[in-house]
Amino acid sequence: MATTRNLLLLVLIASTLAGCAARDGAFPYSGTIQAEQAAVGSTVGGRIAAVLVSAGDRVAAGSVLVRFDDAAERAALAAAQGRLRESSAALADLEAGPRPQDVAKAGAQQREAYAAYRKLELTSGDQLAVARHQVGVARAEVVQADAQRVVATRTYARDRQLYLDGAISAQADDQALALAQQAAAALLAAEARLRTARAQLSATESGQLPQDLAAARSAYAAAAASRALVLAGSRPDQIAQATAAVATARANLAAARVALRETVVRTPADGVVESIDLRAGDLVAPGAAVATVDELVDPYVRIYVPQRALAAFTVGRHVRVRSDADPGRTFEGRVEQVDANAQFTPRNVQTAEDRADLVFGVKIRIHDPQRLLRGGTTAEVAPP
Repeated sequence: MATTRNLLLLVLIASTLAGCAARDGAFPYSGTIQAEQAAVGSTVGGRIAAVLVSAGDRVAAGSVLVRFDDAAERAALAAAQGRLRESSAALADLEAGPRPQDVAKAGAQQREAYAAYRKLELTSGDQLAVARHQVGVARAEVVQADAQRVVATRTYARDRQLYLDGAISAQADDQALALAQQAAAALLAAEARLRTARAQLSATESGQLPQDLAAARSAYAAAAASRALVLAGSRPDQIAQATAAVATARANLAAARVALRETVVRTPADGVVESIDLRAGDLVAPGAAVATVDELVDPYVRIYVPQRALAAFTVGRHVRVRSDADPGRTFEGRVEQVDANAQFTPRNVQTAEDRADLVFGVKIRIHDPQRLLRGGTTAEVAPP
């Protein structure tokens, strides 16, 4: 009986070993199943306003995980919008050219300056003519007064001789003397008036009047130049500068919108929240991950194939995969990537002989629509 029992035990062990040998031969490659993960965060960071999920929650693509306080970003967006409106208005004003009101105003200013100049010019001519005429009149008076003085002097000399000769009375002699003195005084007065007229003429020709005339002429020229500038419109470099300002404002507005969008953290794909440890009020640095999401896509396993067997593992070929966590189920896999360069087998390969070989990494995508496989578990792969 004992012998029979021992014989049956040996047969059972042999059968088990044979089954294991058969299994290892059919699935000679092994690796660790890895799930696709996304570490999500924000490029702006800031203070957490709300946390909308917890670890273990299943989320759809685009679902909001975390919201940051966006007051600063909204203010920056409003400022960027204002700068764009301002720069766009400035560019439109330059491109539209001069306004009719500006043209009319410049024309009126030019006409006003010209009228003032002409009035001063005419006035200055009249003043010069009057001053020259006064000099002429004063000169004629001098000539007339000098002639009268000569006559009075000669008359007095003759009457004086007649008085000495006793031909006329002393009263007649005195009258002749008085007339001669009056004529001399009249000449002096006429000469004084001539000097005054000449001084006025000199002051008119070289005094304030020419300066006023020059200033009026300059004012008219400036008004004419201003009107020409208004009619010419904006220079090309001004329009180019305004166009560049609009482009810069648009870029700043786009950046402000991106920053505002970054205050809301969303999941990039369907998945399950693996980890999230935040509360409202927490501060998060820009670029830091706020949550890890296991994406609900087919997992993959990476195996290492020696070069002698590499020809069978071409991209797109289908293989069978078996999970050590569920050895009774076989999954379909597809070769997704084959390394371009060889390497030594990683240390987690079972035998030292295999670890000494040069191998190529092969990435196998496992079809798992029911989400039965878990990341971190080991799996075996059968060659195509």
